[in-house]
Amino acid sequence: MFVKIKADIRHWLRELDKKYFFVMLGFAVMVYFPLISLKLTNTVDGLWTTAEYMAGAWELSNGRWFWLVTSFLRFSLQLEPINAVVCLVLVSLGVTKLHMTFKTVHGGTSYLDWLAGLCYLANTVIGCYLSFAHQSVEFGLAFYLSVLAAVCVIRSRSIAAGVAQGAFLLALSLGLYQTDLACFCMVLLAWFLVMLFRGEEGIKLRYYIAKCLGSAVCGAALYWGILQIILKISGVAMTNYQGGASTSPLNMLKSLPQSIVKCYAQFWDYFFGDTVRHNVLQSFGVLYALAFLVVGAALVRRLAVVLRRKDAETAFYAVAAVLVMPLASVIFLLAASQATFYIPMAGGLALFLPVCFWLLDSSREGETACDAFRKCWNKAEKALILLTAAAVVYGSVFMSAVDQQAMYEGRQATKELSDLIAQTLVNEGYYDNEIPVMLVGNASNSPLFRTHELYHTANPYARVGLFMAETAGTIRFSWDAAFRDYTPIWLNLCDDKTYQKLLETEEIAEMPTFPQEGSIRKMDGVLVIKVSEEYHLDADWKNKMMSGEYD
Repeated sequence: MFVKIKADIRHWLRELDKKYFFVMLGFAVMVYFPLISLKLTNTVDGLWTTAEYMAGAWELSNGRWFWLVTSFLRFSLQLEPINAVVCLVLVSLGVTKLHMTFKTVHGGTSYLDWLAGLCYLANTVIGCYLSFAHQSVEFGLAFYLSVLAAVCVIRSRSIAAGVAQGAFLLALSLGLYQTDLACFCMVLLAWFLVMLFRGEEGIKLRYYIAKCLGSAVCGAALYWGILQIILKISGVAMTNYQGGASTSPLNMLKSLPQSIVKCYAQFWDYFFGDTVRHNVLQSFGVLYALAFLVVGAALVRRLAVVLRRKDAETAFYAVAAVLVMPLASVIFLLAASQATFYIPMAGGLALFLPVCFWLLDSSREGETACDAFRKCWNKAEKALILLTAAAVVYGSVFMSAVDQQAMYEGRQATKELSDLIAQTLVNEGYYDNEIPVMLVGNASNSPLFRTHELYHTANPYARVGLFMAETAGTIRFSWDAAFRDYTPIWLNLCDDKTYQKLLETEEIAEMPTFPQEGSIRKMDGVLVIKVSEEYHLDADWKNKMMSGEYD
């Protein structure tokens, strides 16, 4: 058995396009070097967690059962830069696998092929993965397994082998992060379009569809079955976080029309809205619309070739596949229709344009075009697509840089504010670990919180100091982490119930903000420090933060 495993590893290494892989990895390290070298984290879970984080009941209650295995295997440590580098290696391997798959159509590596890989690696979703230092490895592995599952389905010569391999790898990917189902579906759908554009026979198309549907259904069933067994053994119940507890085939069918509309709306909002800032060119709506126009026109031109064959079956497949592509990029919303969209869930959306570039590159016409006009047209199209891909990479790199700068500036500003509070407590004799402390307000709303304007153009996850105000617990986690990691003192923060009770008092409302006189006061045995005027808890915090209302 070990001999076979060793042989398989050797074959995998020989097959791997090492040049492409190392270029992708080198590019990724360069883009995210500030985050890696400065050990930057986001303002939520990345800030809260310590150097050691053991996945447990919370991850299991969210359906991420394989996470417990990977967390155990790496001793639950988040030793940077190790986790970040491992994550980038896994993502780069996934991108290289996609390059190798689509390259088989025409052979060689084109400029567009290179740009497609860079396009995905530069997306802010990768930076967001890295900002969760305690789980970045799991994010990277989930993506790689989803890509590997899709490639196994594509390359398999029998339905049984394709379904078995794809289902197993997909179940593992879903056991780490369920939203990477979108990456799996995007790759399979893109390859289906490649087959259509190449003029594959109907029998081969139906054969491929059977493999795809079989692997998806069996993979989802295997994932769900393993999850139910582990939940039963451990005694852990599914949480309703992101609608997890209410997910079932019946509920999916009931909400299917609304879920489909939500998928297309989310696709539109991602690329043309401001919920997720993944590219600086988004600010120039016309420019980004032109990019989609170029890609869309190239896809339509290839679609027209299929329609001219006057084969009803292939025509239906081609039109349906193109229309379904936006839905496939967020297909997990069909199962979790109640979920609130976050950047880490955007893996499929981030893969949309790169997959389109690979698809267009794999379906380009050869040098035997029948006339001079077509040759000229092909060259013009190629130039426009290359320019579009380069622009997307450029805009993505700079958006990733903005997020990293925001994380750095936010951390510095939060540290300076925390240091000043700590120094004031020590100087005025308030510091006593026996006295519970209540910090009222958000660090980023303090008049002492100083950053450049660039901070406010970053994604909310990157704006360190913009603490989650959803519950008393989330505020406490944030302040506890700030004083734990940024200052030389430790504060005994009051419990959530006390925080909630004192927060509604008129006395706090009348207090000035720190560092003014009277901003520190004892109330009911609790030392209250008012940091900002904006301090009320907001149950709708998630939606407001995502919409930029807290800018």
